[in-house]
Amino acid sequence: MNKTFDTIIWGPSLEGIKKAIELKQEGKEVLLAGKFGFPGGKATESLSCLFSAGYFNDEGILARFLKLVEGLKYGILYRNAQWILMHPEAVKRVCWQLLEENNVELLFHVIPLKLHQGNPMRVDVFGREGKFTLEAGLILDLSDDRNLDNLKRETRNRDIFINSFFHDPLPAHFPGFRIIRSIQTPIGQYVSISQKNVPSNEIESTFNRELDRLSKESWKKHQARILMVPVYPEVK
Repeated sequence: MNKTFDTIIWGPSLEGIKKAIELKQEGKEVLLAGKFGFPGGKATESLSCLFSAGYFNDEGILARFLKLVEGLKYGILYRNAQWILMHPEAVKRVCWQLLEENNVELLFHVIPLKLHQGNPMRVDVFGREGKFTLEAGLILDLSDDRNLDNLKRETRNRDIFINSFFHDPLPAHFPGFRIIRSIQTPIGQYVSISQKNVPSNEIESTFNRELDRLSKESWKKHQARILMVPVYPEVK
């Protein structure tokens, strides 16, 4: 990809999508890039789809996003004065709709390798075509866990959260797992477990191990079938 953009936004999170659409509406040449093959950020990648109700208190893109999700069957799975739990597939569907309506150029299935400051700014990425470089006047990291910022940091410990939906309910106390959230919804039980102080270079291996253990143990001990799993943990 030889084109130089006005702005490259790394991370198709709701924040990234909102910014990409705003810049596109201003007439900017914008590229929205991400690691996975779908938009939504942690709401779809990590099933971290429980939002603060106040997050959507504007009159712009986020307000329209909420209205579109509300119009879908099972778009909203749980709601109270403070929180809104959305179906991750509804989030994905509405994100695609907004991006297509605004003709935002997309580049998915790429992994960032190195960010270069300068004019233009450059980011080296790796994708299906191998390693290549993207250029823009400005590169913004609006991914939920700030992937580009993390390229500059030394290895450090992070807390990870594994969110999933279960067809059958798990008990509030499940020995061997730290359950921090459990919400009953029309499609099943939404469960979040946490693992603290995971070295950043062990996040993926820890996530895969713990997700596999959760799936096996929940069925073995409680006959609870897992319904929907994330492709990546929520990282804080």
